[in-house]
Amino acid sequence: MVLIAVKCPNCESTEVGKHGYGKKGQARYRCKNNECKTVTFQLEYHYNGCKPGIEADILRRVANAGGMRDTARSLKISKKKVSSTLKKQSL
Repeated sequence: MVLIAVKCPNCESTEVGKHGYGKKGQARYRCKNNECKTVTFQLEYHYNGCKPGIEADILRRVANAGGMRDTARSLKISKKKVSSTLKKQSL
């Protein structure tokens, strides 16, 4: 049996507990640090658009004259995710 040391992606705390499973069967975790803004997280995501840091990648690529379709194709995400990220940024 192998134990995996799980850390919160936001606060790097090791005070983490299991919190069930996602829709596709990936394990979910809950950060038990009261000062952390992350409630639950996953180590593996089925869809690339849900991975942490993907929105920053989208904004960086579009700022460097990358089109929406090209960005979606290269990151393997939907055009809708690119569009909604750009709409959120403009607010």
